[in-house]
Amino acid sequence: MVHSGTLFKIRALKSYPEGSKSAFRAVLRSLACALSILTILTFGACTHIDVPDQIVGRSAAYMDWGKNPPSATDRAKHEIEGKRPFEWWYFDGHLDDGQTFVGSFLDPSFSTGKPGVTFTLYASDWSKESYLLTLAPEEIRSSTKDICVETSAGFIRRLNDETYHVRWEMADIVADFRLTTEAPGWQPRGGDGVNESHLDFFWAVHQARNHIEGTITRDGVTTEVTGTGYADHNWGRKNLNEITRRWIWGRIIADDYTIIYADVDYYNPAINSRPLYIAKGNRVITGTGSPSIRQWDFVTHPVLERYYPKRISIDFEDDGVKAHINITYKRLVENVDLLLVSGLSRVTQWLSRTFITRPHYFRVIADYEGTIETNGIKDRISGECLYEIMGFK
Repeated sequence: MVHSGTLFKIRALKSYPEGSKSAFRAVLRSLACALSILTILTFGACTHIDVPDQIVGRSAAYMDWGKNPPSATDRAKHEIEGKRPFEWWYFDGHLDDGQTFVGSFLDPSFSTGKPGVTFTLYASDWSKESYLLTLAPEEIRSSTKDICVETSAGFIRRLNDETYHVRWEMADIVADFRLTTEAPGWQPRGGDGVNESHLDFFWAVHQARNHIEGTITRDGVTTEVTGTGYADHNWGRKNLNEITRRWIWGRIIADDYTIIYADVDYYNPAINSRPLYIAKGNRVITGTGSPSIRQWDFVTHPVLERYYPKRISIDFEDDGVKAHINITYKRLVENVDLLLVSGLSRVTQWLSRTFITRPHYFRVIADYEGTIETNGIKDRISGECLYEIMGFK
């Protein structure tokens, strides 16, 4: 309404004498200048975030979130009632030839409000090819009974209890994978602020670890690939920036151990969301909401002007399991200004980025080392892992 009114006033100048026009333009310029100053004074501070010395998440008591995989309806598309519903299925994997992929199906996207498909392929040196396609509503069909997503750019099909068939077909690349479960999925439940019906944000792991077999076709050349991957699923009722300030999430594949962890900073202080999943082989040994997760040694990205940690530690001791893991930054391989993929106009993006918020995403490759002890038997682990930071401030 403000824009329509302003436009009308500018057009109405044509009927005024020239001197009145000049005077009126001067008034408008003065008002615009005053409004700009007021906006900067009011909202400018919102774009600056102080870098903390450390972020420590811990719980006073053990939270048992179970060890069960998601049900068919948890895997499927949800009928979500809310302010701005969103849902996505996420896949990533490290291939034996040194490549890494990340792909998703969004119905709809949390950033654009429209359905879409994404696929990124990293070479062994972490150079990348990225594809993002926004779909018309009729170009995607998602089942509400079990996971089955069909789009004009690929699909997700569950072949049996252990295997998914996933395909991306975008521009000049086709990736076609069969993903067979090696470490089972996880649907955290416990009445402690996770996956409860009254909440606004939900999460389920479909395959904590899978074996990848398939092909990648580029420029008409098809290559067979194998590897190890992961699959999960997120959905919610309203804008993510109204639910959470930020989260850190990571995964570790350490010989027989599969480890998933996160620390989600909700606006609602009653929600304590810090999941930790540990499986040994095909058996889940820990499903909890109460690890201690410490983040420190923060660095600020020079363009996005937002920070991420270079050091993380995970500590847990309960239910017959002890875990202590240190994670050390090695390389930043992804930094994304989420406004650029939001579908908003350039002016709106600039206004948001300058005066209100800078939503962002970082993906980090790191080294880890630590110990996991079960029933008095201690195993040492070390290797390379990844973690991500999603921020909405």
